[in-house]
Amino acid sequence: MKHKIHISPWMTIGASLVLITVVGFLGVVNYNRDKEQMGQLLKEKGAALIRSFEAGTRTGMMGKMGVFADEIHLQILLEETAGQSDISYISIVDYSGMILAHDKRSLIGKKFVDFDILEILSPSNLPQWRIVGQEKGIKYFEVYKTFLPIFDHPGHDHQDWKNSITTRKILDPANRPYIFIGMNIAPFEIAMREDLKHNIVMAAIIFSLGLAGVISLFWAQNYTRSRKLLQDTQKFASEVVTHLPVGILVMDTRYRVIYSNAVAWNLLKTNEKSVKGVNAKKLLPDNIWSLHDMIKSGQPVAEKEICLLIEKNKQVPVAVSATDIHGEDGKYIGFMIVLKDLTEIRELEIKTQRIEKLATIGNLAAGIAHEIRNPLSSIKGYATYFGSLFEDSSENKQAANLMAEEVDRINRVISELLEFARPSDLKFKKIKVRKLIDHSIRIVTHEAETAGIQIKKVITPDLPDLKADPDRLTQVLLNLYLNAIQAMAKGGSLIVQVKKKGSSIIIHVSDTGAGIPLENLNHIFDPYFTTKNKGTGLGLAIAHKIVENHNGFLQAESTENSGTTISIVLPITGKKENPI
Repeated sequence: MKHKIHISPWMTIGASLVLITVVGFLGVVNYNRDKEQMGQLLKEKGAALIRSFEAGTRTGMMGKMGVFADEIHLQILLEETAGQSDISYISIVDYSGMILAHDKRSLIGKKFVDFDILEILSPSNLPQWRIVGQEKGIKYFEVYKTFLPIFDHPGHDHQDWKNSITTRKILDPANRPYIFIGMNIAPFEIAMREDLKHNIVMAAIIFSLGLAGVISLFWAQNYTRSRKLLQDTQKFASEVVTHLPVGILVMDTRYRVIYSNAVAWNLLKTNEKSVKGVNAKKLLPDNIWSLHDMIKSGQPVAEKEICLLIEKNKQVPVAVSATDIHGEDGKYIGFMIVLKDLTEIRELEIKTQRIEKLATIGNLAAGIAHEIRNPLSSIKGYATYFGSLFEDSSENKQAANLMAEEVDRINRVISELLEFARPSDLKFKKIKVRKLIDHSIRIVTHEAETAGIQIKKVITPDLPDLKADPDRLTQVLLNLYLNAIQAMAKGGSLIVQVKKKGSSIIIHVSDTGAGIPLENLNHIFDPYFTTKNKGTGLGLAIAHKIVENHNGFLQAESTENSGTTISIVLPITGKKENPI
C-alpha cells in the first residue's frame, strides 16, 4: 500500500526562512572575515615597514658620518621609504603630537595629532593601528608605535648624534618619539566591496536554487511525483547549461572531458563523440591549456582573450576562463573551461568606430568642400590657359596638362567625399534582380574584355522581386566589379552569383585575383583604407553605407593568391531582417 507524503506549507515557509538566515549569516561572516584579514595584513605590512625603516635608520647612524650627515640620511631614508606606491605618508612625532620628521618636509614642525588623542592612542613598543580620515574623504590605515632606531645599552656612545636638536629629539633613548605610517585602504575596500558583491550574487543564486528545491518539495504530494519533478528539474538544468551562449568543457581529475556543449564543439571544430572521454591536453590548443598552469600556480580563476582559427583565414576572438572544481568537502574533483565568443562584441566595436568616422568625415566634407572647389576651378583654368601658350610637344605644355589632371583628381576625391558624407536619399521600388545584374554587367563588359577577364553569371531562376533603389545598387555592383577587374592584372574570371536564402537575396561577386591579406580584410570597408596607388579608399566605404541603408550588410572572404568574394545580403522586403 502506497502512502502519500503531505508537506505542510508552514514547513516550506520555515525552510525558506532558515535558508535565508543561513545565506545571510554566511555573507556577514565572510565579510567580517575579509575585513579582519585586511586589518591583520595591513597591520603586519605596516609593522614590517616600521621595522625596515628603523633598521635603515640604525644602519645610517652607525656610519658615524657626523650630525648633519645623520639628519640628511634620516630625511632621505624617510622620503625614499614613503615613495613606495603603497605608502601614503610617514611621520615621526614627539610626545605632544608635533611633527619631528615627515616625508613632506613642509609639514615638519606642524601639529600631526592632538595631545589628548595621542594620550588615548598610547603608542608602545608594539605596533598598533587605527583607521583615520584625511582630506578629500580618503581613508588611511595608520600603523603606529614607539620609534626605536637605536638600542640603549652600556658601551653604546650616542655623543655623535646629540649635537643636533632634531636628531637629539628623534634618537634620545630616554624620551622616544612615535612613528606613524599611513596606507591608503581604498584599493582594499574596493576589493572587499567587489567580494561582497560577488558573495551577494552567489548567495542570491544559492537562495534561488534552494527556494526552487523547497518549492519542488512543496509541490511533491507523493514519492512518484517528487521523483518525476526532480528528474524534470535535472533535465531543465541540463538543457539550460547546454544552450548557454558560452562553451563549457568539464574534465575529471585525469583531465578527461566528461561534459561539453554545442557552443564548445563549434568553437573547437569538433563534436560530442570526438570530445567525450578525450584527454583535454590533446584536445585543446596550447593557448587555452596554458590557463591550467595559471590555475595550478595558485590563481582561483584564470582568464584571457585569444583568437581561434575555426576556418581557413577566419579567426574568432574568444574569452577563455578556467577554474578548478571542488566538492563539498573541498576535495578536488575536476577542472572546467568556459569559452565565450566575442565576435558580436568586436563587430559592434568596429561598427561604432565606423559611425564615429562617418560623423567626422561628414563634418569635414561639409566644412571644406566648397572652399576647396572654388580655388581648384581657378587653378585648372590658369593651368589650361598657360598650357595653350606652349606647343603640344613642349615640357611646359605637358606640365600644364599634368596640373589640370591633378586638379581633376582632387575634384573627384572631393566628390567621393561628399557622396560618402551626404545622407542617403533612397528611392525604393520593386525591381527584377536578373535585370539589375544584366544591366550592371553590361556597363563593365568592354573594360573586362580589354583586361582579358571572362564574366560568368550564375543566377537562381524564379527569384522574387527585390524592394530597393536600383541606381544605388548599380553603383555598389559597379564598384565591386571594378575592384575585381583591377585585382586581376593578368586576366581571370569575374563570377556573379545570385540566390535566395530565407527572406534575403544574396549576391556574390568573386574574382580570381591576388586576394586580400588577412590583416587587411577587416579594414577594407573603412573610409580611406586602400592598397591602391591611386585609390581614394572611399569606394567600398560608400558601397557599405548604401547596403546598410538598404538594411542589409556586406561580407568579405578572401584567400591570398586565390581570389576574393564580396557578398551583398539584402532583405527582399527592404525592411531590416535578422542576419543570415
